[in-house]
Amino acid sequence: MIRVKKRSKMSHFRIKINENKSRLKKFSQFITLLALSSLIFSLIFLLSACGGYNPQPKEVNYFQGIKGLEMNFWDNSPPEEIYEESTFTTSLLIENRGAFDVLEDRHGVLSIGFDPFYIDSSGIQGSDRIVVSSNSLIVKGIQLPGKSQYYPTGMQTFLSIPGFKIRKIIGQREKPTTQLSASLCYPYTTTFSGLVCVDLSTAGENLRKQICYQQDLSLSDQGAPVAVSSIEVENQPVGQSVVRPVYVIHIKNKGSGTVLSPTYNPAELERVCSFQDLNRQDFNTIQIEAYLSDSKQLICNPNPVRLVEGEGFARCQVGEEDLVLGHQNYEAPLSIKLDYVYITSLSKELGIKRINSYGGSSEAPPKCLPYEVEEGGRCIVKCDYCSQNKGAGDCQPASSTTHINFEEGGFACQCSSCTDRTAGSCVAYSNYCPGAIYCCQPKCSGSEILVNGKCYSKCSKCSSSSSALSKDCACGSGSSPSDYVVALKGKFCCPDKKEVRDTAVDCVSVCSEQTAPSQNQEE
Repeated sequence: MIRVKKRSKMSHFRIKINENKSRLKKFSQFITLLALSSLIFSLIFLLSACGGYNPQPKEVNYFQGIKGLEMNFWDNSPPEEIYEESTFTTSLLIENRGAFDVLEDRHGVLSIGFDPFYIDSSGIQGSDRIVVSSNSLIVKGIQLPGKSQYYPTGMQTFLSIPGFKIRKIIGQREKPTTQLSASLCYPYTTTFSGLVCVDLSTAGENLRKQICYQQDLSLSDQGAPVAVSSIEVENQPVGQSVVRPVYVIHIKNKGSGTVLSPTYNPAELERVCSFQDLNRQDFNTIQIEAYLSDSKQLICNPNPVRLVEGEGFARCQVGEEDLVLGHQNYEAPLSIKLDYVYITSLSKELGIKRINSYGGSSEAPPKCLPYEVEEGGRCIVKCDYCSQNKGAGDCQPASSTTHINFEEGGFACQCSSCTDRTAGSCVAYSNYCPGAIYCCQPKCSGSEILVNGKCYSKCSKCSSSSSALSKDCACGSGSSPSDYVVALKGKFCCPDKKEVRDTAVDCVSVCSEQTAPSQNQEE
């Protein structure tokens, strides 16, 4: 009996313990569930807050600054001291640091001038773009986009011109000097757009509160060497509740160069930039064009504007048909466009060292610079030499197993780095170009083919109803540049045959000849 009773108490005690454990477990589960719920709620709140955050891209004003096309001689090209009867290379870095594109017919012209008594240019080969004379060298067709979202700091190019030679010194001067000057001439445009108040309260008494009142504008620059510096705003009453908006636009040459008259065709640009038959009207003149509300063209006088000591102005007003009638003032956009040609210059002094000053022996002049190759008594930039000679000679890097396809052409000292997005095949080694410039090909887009060193779009296939090609293109099929030839504007292309013909009939005939063998084989 006693044993049974003891067992009963022990069983009851065990039941109590189990009940307490179950309650603790449920409580622990409740606390865990509560913590998880809080965590999930917090995450949902944070995600919803993050989803509502939509950062906007930062707006960049490219229409600021007083720069246009800028140029500088590259380090040691030309060198500051040169031995007589030795050759040298002239290299310039040209940048478009303004907000206007210099492209197509509105291109830049570079002129390099020198004293023919000391410098001989007969070793420089001319072309359609390069005109060589006894005392100057002109490079046409310089094209550079301005600042934009695609080129935030503007575009740049590198020109390297080998073949200059120092003549043998005549006379007793031990170390004569001479100047090498460069002038860059280019068409440019300044644009301004801003809000002005058309103040109708000047036409009569109006006690109502207005949203704006006429106010002069003080400006700084617009991303070009010539700037609209200020605008005087005037609303002349010409009747009851009728005003004539008038704007006195002040213009200033804020750059370091000279303003020439605007040109509207390549021949006129070449005349102005080469200083041929210039007269007084070709200097310091600017064409102005202005609009109010984008549709009302203003009458400006004088036009063109003549700058005196770098400054000038024009008075622009609406015509009789655009007089403003009303009672409530309002803001309207005023747009101004200035067209002109701009020219900047720089020069470098060259010291000439004589090989033999007093008739005795002296040290021989040094050989070509490390980035040059001697050919025919001239020193040529190695990149140019390898491109012209299709990689012949000592063109492949000695320390690399990678073969550079110089035979494809198009290599030039034109990339700031081999990771430049404008670079195609690139020689990532020094001693091919002066300074920190790399020897590379232009990079073609996915729809273009590199042929003879230039990028071309693929030609369309000729048909009996097709018209002539509207521009030069790559005629052929395949993925290798050797699968294509250049088809000139006005011709017809059969891509499958890689043939170019003068007429559509001949072209279609060539294409049909290609398909005939395959038809016979099927039969």
